[in-house]
Amino acid sequence: MPKASLSLAKKSDSQGECRILVRLDITRTNRPQFKSPVSVSPPHFVDGSIKIPSRGRLNIALRESLLRKKKEIEAFVASISAIAMALPEEAQTRKDILEVYETVRTVNPSEISRTTIIAKKKEQAEINAELVRELQEAHRPDVLEYIRKRIRGMENGDIKRKGNNYKKGTLHAYKVSQTVLEAFAKTHPFNWEDIDEQLIDKYVQYQEELGYMKKSVNKHLASLSAMLNAAFKDGCRFKTSVLSHFPKLNVTRDDKVEEIYLTEAELQALYELPLEDKGEDIARDIFLVGCYTSQRYSDYSRIRKSNVSFHDGIGIVTLTQQKTDTEVSIPILNDNLISIFEKYGYDLPVINNSTLNRKIKDVIRRLSENVPSLREEIPTRLRLDQIKMEGEGRVSFKRNSRGEVLIPKYDLVTSHTARRTGITLMYLSRILDTHEMMSISGHKTESVFHDYIKLSGIELATGIAKKVAKAKSEAEVKSMLLKQFESMSSEQLARLLELANRQSPHL
Repeated sequence: MPKASLSLAKKSDSQGECRILVRLDITRTNRPQFKSPVSVSPPHFVDGSIKIPSRGRLNIALRESLLRKKKEIEAFVASISAIAMALPEEAQTRKDILEVYETVRTVNPSEISRTTIIAKKKEQAEINAELVRELQEAHRPDVLEYIRKRIRGMENGDIKRKGNNYKKGTLHAYKVSQTVLEAFAKTHPFNWEDIDEQLIDKYVQYQEELGYMKKSVNKHLASLSAMLNAAFKDGCRFKTSVLSHFPKLNVTRDDKVEEIYLTEAELQALYELPLEDKGEDIARDIFLVGCYTSQRYSDYSRIRKSNVSFHDGIGIVTLTQQKTDTEVSIPILNDNLISIFEKYGYDLPVINNSTLNRKIKDVIRRLSENVPSLREEIPTRLRLDQIKMEGEGRVSFKRNSRGEVLIPKYDLVTSHTARRTGITLMYLSRILDTHEMMSISGHKTESVFHDYIKLSGIELATGIAKKVAKAKSEAEVKSMLLKQFESMSSEQLARLLELANRQSPHL
């Protein structure tokens, strides 16, 4: 058993008492010292132990106090000695002994054993773990605060995506989704423990009741799913099965605002339209650049001289798309585009998206006075702001017999119509294959690319019928020629071949 030696600390407390120090001689080289919980005044500590004065009428309280302290120091010495004996040799350090002492201090020294220590330490560990969980829970942000904090980190660059800063468009989408979620939480308060499949269904229903289109609902669900996945990795706990069961609504053509494109004739009429207002003239030209390049507003609106080069007499527009960091090289296939570039010295004027949207609508509305196809009324869904304005009586919309809203084609034009127009007209030309068209548009997948080809079912069906009719006509001509050749003699065939060689000697 380790030998214990007692001494007094040099520093005294406000009562003039000093702590009793205990040194354990476990081995010749392992002699840790401990500060006991017992304090006495120096006159009552003699030769390494507490001195108890003789019994007398005037010192009864002092004797009882010193006797109690003597028992306490004996219990302390017995406890740390028992712990030292129970611990393995490599754990017989001051730190380990004190750690165990705090865990088993309520156990009688005679009952301290290795088994007791392990059991008590396990019990204490569980208590500590629960305490940590409670502290974490107390300091953990709620769902909305977590999302706000994460978006702030994405904005200032503290949180990155695969090492890169988040794009402005992506941040905007997350902020819009945050606004929708916060509005939902006002009528359906929730926190981490409330997140389950039923809550997500309520979130979907909430958006549908407000008139959100399915495409928008899917975007808000995707944003929430991404935030919850990040939260789980950050230690937030909720019903994680919801992560693998996030819904995705099936979006049909009827679930979206009608997305139109301009025909070749409409585009040329727009190019030729005389405009006196400089702002409208700029808006028209920038919009046409988007149509001729098939790019997004964020890309076609910032084309400068450095983006245009000529190779073997062919103009090429080269740029890196802001949204995807995709580099595209766009051949200039329309002389109108060259004329627009030359008009501005190849440095296009700057115009913001909202101004472009407003002015191009005005321009095309005026153009519709001479281009009847632009006045065509198209069945479509209303946007949220239009639904609100109609509900407040500020506007009214024409409807057909099925109750569908009818909007003139010129009122459906936006800055993004330019990209859809360019891609659709490329497709209709039947000159380029899908890979070549995607190299211009910058799309990575065919499914997303084909979503930009804005042909109605009637247009597609008409195109198919014309192709079939053409194929049948060609087949009939071939059949008739074969029959004629079969009825000709060898001399007639020879004369026919000789005549063909004279007319086309390169054959």
